Amino acid sequence: MSTADPATARPSHPQDEQPVPGRAIVVCDQWLGSDGLGAFKALRRAEWNVLAAPEWEYVPVRWRSIAMRTIARALRAPATREYNGDLLRLAERFQPELLLVFKGRFVEPNTLRELRHRGVRCYCFYTDVSFRAHGPLIPRALPEYDWVFTTKSFGLGDMREQLGVTRASLINFAFDPDLHRPIELPPADRRRFDCDVSYIGTWSPKKEGLLGAVVAARPNVHLKIWGEQWGRARTPGLSRAIMGHEVIGEDFVRAICGSAINLSILSERRAGSSMGDQIANRTFTVPASGGFVLHERTPEVLRLFTEGVDIVCFDGVDELVARIDEYLGDPQRRREIAERGRALVWENHSWDQRVMTILTHHNEARARVEGAGPNGAGAAR
Repeated sequence: MSTADPATARPSHPQDEQPVPGRAIVVCDQWLGSDGLGAFKALRRAEWNVLAAPEWEYVPVRWRSIAMRTIARALRAPATREYNGDLLRLAERFQPELLLVFKGRFVEPNTLRELRHRGVRCYCFYTDVSFRAHGPLIPRALPEYDWVFTTKSFGLGDMREQLGVTRASLINFAFDPDLHRPIELPPADRRRFDCDVSYIGTWSPKKEGLLGAVVAARPNVHLKIWGEQWGRARTPGLSRAIMGHEVIGEDFVRAICGSAINLSILSERRAGSSMGDQIANRTFTVPASGGFVLHERTPEVLRLFTEGVDIVCFDGVDELVARIDEYLGDPQRRREIAERGRALVWENHSWDQRVMTILTHHNEARARVEGAGPNGAGAAR
């Protein structure tokens, strides 16, 4: 394990493992803390020439009023066509060797086929539980990528059985070393974010059930819930814990650092998926930020962390409440476990390391194509 201070050090890699810098287009969100922006910055640190092509600059999906949402639905098809046309024009001017798409809800199959025809290798980084719950284009587009990196182990089987996709591999989430790091909160932020227990994430019935049970069992525990759609919660007593909005970027880190215990409750199974989440983005971003994690127990979490050493886990309401009692009463153990978790994550799970995995795969695939010659390119995808 590295002896560098993970609060200040940037993950590094042996020079002989670093692929030669090239040119890439990344289809991703641009908000601070998003997976795509983390990868974009890591590519820049690897000295690649990178352009971002955000879908949301073209396709309106976040308008909230009924009138604007009605307009958005009418605009979605022509906006998607406009986006894909501009993506092809951008590639014509920029001449990338690599397209890296994060989810790609509005990337059309024909666009991928045309880019591959031009010699651009196309990759998808897919982070969601289901391949079928985020619009009609994703299941049609995934078979057109040269390779799909999925953060879900069960996603490999789901893609193979539902879509016939076998050019895929498992890759974990990551943290952004520019953002996810321990910070000392100023007084104003302490008033806003300090709490005994917090959960950061979008509402779901499962999450409401667990957090409602915590409130019922321990009404004096100071709980804060940050995230979207929590207005749908109906559990008595839970409303006082709901902050009413999400936290992203620096405020996400501040909410972690202000909480004695950060809960990681995983998303349940969705239509089109064989399982619910086994790990999540927060599995890495919370410990990277110095937070103490109380994580839902899964086999995948236990392959990455050592329970009771660098993470604490629970299974069900009774154990969740018991662990909250135990660790709220032992701040020294919380600090020790959080520090070991931070060191492990900084050693193994940065976006620099994930990008290195993607680029190594890319360079090896490109070398196979070049070695096979013009008649062997199709078999070397």
